[in-house]
Amino acid sequence: MLETDPECQNDGRFILDDQPAHTLSYICRACPLFDLCRDYAEAERPKGGVWAGKRYASNSKGANDE
Repeated sequence: MLETDPECQNDGRFILDDQPAHTLSYICRACPLFDLCRDYAEAERPKGGVWAGKRYASNSKGANDE
């Protein structure tokens, strides 16, 4: 699909629940997989991490940090 891996793939900050989404959103916006990532996250509602620049936290009541 891509010649290189998305930047988030090996970046542990994307899976930390205490990482504010706005500190990573610039990476997401530049990613060629942004739309696919957003669609996946909206459909699957991940239990944690930053997906397409949006926070999905496992330790909150569904509140997302955008």
